[in-house]
Amino acid sequence: MEQIEVSHREIYDRLLLVEQKVERIDKNTQVVVAAFGAAEGAFRVLEFIGKLAKPLLWIGAVITAVGVAWEHLRMR
Repeated sequence: MEQIEVSHREIYDRLLLVEQKVERIDKNTQVVVAAFGAAEGAFRVLEFIGKLAKPLLWIGAVITAVGVAWEHLRMR
């Protein structure tokens, strides 16, 4: 195989390019992690709303039934 001579300066320049790419990837990764964190928070809120929905619907149904019964008795 043919040996290619690479100077220290070329190695250093390549190293700087690699460092820049790593920093860019790090920033992009931070953005993705923040987005996943926000999504996780949104899912927790939706889960909480889902847990509250059934009892609130039952309470609303009872109040509506009482109101309808009251109107029905009042109209007699």
